[in-house]
Amino acid sequence: MIVKTLDQWLESLNQNKIDLGLDRVKQVLSRPPFNQMTASIVTVGGTNGKGSTVTALGALLQSNRHHVGVFTSPHLFSYNERIQINGLTAQDSEIVAAFEAIEIIREDIPLSYFEFSLLAALWIFHQHSVDYMVLEVGLGGRLDAVNALDSNLSIITTVDIDHSHWLGNDIETIATEKAAIMRPGCVLIYGDINCPQAIKDRAVNEDVTLLQWRVDYNATLNFSDFDYQYGEIQFNQLPLPNMFGKFQIRNFATALTAFQQLQPNANQSVIKKALKQWRIPGRIQCIQKRPQIIADVAHNRQSVQVLTDWLADHPLKGHTRAVFSVLKDKQAETWLPVINKHIDHWFIFAMAGERATDIQTLKKQIADAGGMLSVCQNAQTAYQQAVNASKEDDRIIVFGSFHVLDEVFQSHQNMTAAQ
Repeated sequence: MIVKTLDQWLESLNQNKIDLGLDRVKQVLSRPPFNQMTASIVTVGGTNGKGSTVTALGALLQSNRHHVGVFTSPHLFSYNERIQINGLTAQDSEIVAAFEAIEIIREDIPLSYFEFSLLAALWIFHQHSVDYMVLEVGLGGRLDAVNALDSNLSIITTVDIDHSHWLGNDIETIATEKAAIMRPGCVLIYGDINCPQAIKDRAVNEDVTLLQWRVDYNATLNFSDFDYQYGEIQFNQLPLPNMFGKFQIRNFATALTAFQQLQPNANQSVIKKALKQWRIPGRIQCIQKRPQIIADVAHNRQSVQVLTDWLADHPLKGHTRAVFSVLKDKQAETWLPVINKHIDHWFIFAMAGERATDIQTLKKQIADAGGMLSVCQNAQTAYQQAVNASKEDDRIIVFGSFHVLDEVFQSHQNMTAAQ
């Protein structure tokens, strides 16, 4: 066998092809060592908040002295972020070993990039003998590779319009796709208000216990802490997460409700420890204070509304500039007018790849939203121009895609190192 590095393995996989379906993965999962896995499985789907909820639940389980494997996607900086064991990212050597093993196990079964990634995570988790696997759904639910596994507990964080080409153009159709991750007789937690009827109906038909945000569990934000309540269970004066955004309280409460199903006797000290450990980059993340630079992976209507609400709640004296690009299937024209009210100037560029919005379309969308803009050659140039135009009392918002944040973070590090 030719020995490959991790980069060589990743280059050999088709990262841009989305090929939904369960048959291929199920065939591989029926073979050793996958058919010998004994860990409990939690599957987390939804439009937004999946990554935060997955990592919060991982932190809770780890704080209660369990061995936990966490699988998320996409990654922000390095591929290794997708696979974590007890809060630590997998090493290159572990992932390469997993890829080599899967290459042998699969024989002639073709696998997509995401399927390879999921199987690599499962192989590594099995090697570490984890107690729990917390798995983030990649796209939708019904035909996502993660759904080839039968979970003990499912979470749907939110449902909104995104990936319309694959999932549908309305909430109920999308909810039908996502609802397929629930399993008969198990618990499903829905982490938002106004649970879609498609989820409620499937829960009834499959004898699933449905727990809903603001109906069955709740969290109340105080001045410097928050309270959590689920049935007769109550935890008061919990420390705020080390992240901006009131929405993260809801994500943590959703994870905590899942944790209560798995570990009902855990005490408040475990929860406090998890809150101290819980961090996820790119969620209203402040990477510099003066001028304030905020990085957020917001890229669809719901997540951009959350970012908009945060901007409205945190006004500042100076100007706000945006470094922005977006994929063409995100219906940006529907939500750009909302956030434009809080942006004084846009620095835009076109990302690489066939899914990217071309610069002329992006320029028109911003202009139609009423925005002042500068067209830039790439992310580095856009970020540099935004920084050069900003004073200490100003703010820069970097958002629109994981790819945007990845490129801008590299630019920020290079600029900081050069100072």
